Amino acid sequence: MSTPPDKTLDTASAEVVVWRTAQIRAGAGPRARVASRALAEAFNEENQGAATVLSFEDAFGSRGRLHWLVHLRSMSDYTTLTQRGADRGSGVFGRASGSDDGWEELFEPGSVRDTVLLPHRWGIFGTATEAMMTPEMSPIDRSGARARFQLQPAAQQTSVPVDQLLTSASAGLLMHRTAQFHYAYRAEARVLARTLAETYNLNAGGRTTVLLFEEAFGQMDRVHFFIHLADIDAYQELMALDASPDPTAPRASYIQQWISPEKGGGTWDKIVIQDSTRDSLIVPRTFA
Repeated sequence: MSTPPDKTLDTASAEVVVWRTAQIRAGAGPRARVASRALAEAFNEENQGAATVLSFEDAFGSRGRLHWLVHLRSMSDYTTLTQRGADRGSGVFGRASGSDDGWEELFEPGSVRDTVLLPHRWGIFGTATEAMMTPEMSPIDRSGARARFQLQPAAQQTSVPVDQLLTSASAGLLMHRTAQFHYAYRAEARVLARTLAETYNLNAGGRTTVLLFEEAFGQMDRVHFFIHLADIDAYQELMALDASPDPTAPRASYIQQWISPEKGGGTWDKIVIQDSTRDSLIVPRTFA
């Protein structure tokens, strides 16, 4: 990618991430990957500083399944980019104008999916606990004529310095984990999720960074963990962390009581809906 680092948005610096997936049509692999590269390069050149798209592909899963993470500076930029590509029906990740370039013919019909993700912030969708609703913690901006929710980049979720974070632009591998939370424990679930993410960040020694996102338009209370890995060995290092009895390791959070006695008490397994957690591993799509 030719975009300068200071104009590259990623999972740590963007306020909005659009996750697009598509399945390459059988026999169209080489053409689809070349077209993906050309579109990504053109998009990044046109939108430096406002949006950055990065390409990935399934490491294990459906062969020929491509992923694009479109990182946006703001929600307003999402609207602008959607309108820019509306004439092609390609939405936020499309060319501004011109005749049909055959892009759609490279992918299986009905396989293209867009999911709009927002970095988690306390109070998002009304899920803050009472203790978090203090004025200094408030995510509501009342400076304008109308109050609005202040989105913040995911880098602000962690105490790890920005220059030590792995992101979608720097990680060797990206593990994408989704989980569905029980509606009755929405606030407790997010405290658990943020605690787990930060515990991994503080214990991984810069080899893994975990950032938490939520769907803006889609299934409520389904969250997305982007687990940025330095390399494949970092995955086994995470497994070692999970198995560690050290009280500062993640296992302590899994056995902790997160639900208050007034609600009947309970650990993480009561918060996460059974069979709702999914992991996928995607690798940056590099081109020779």
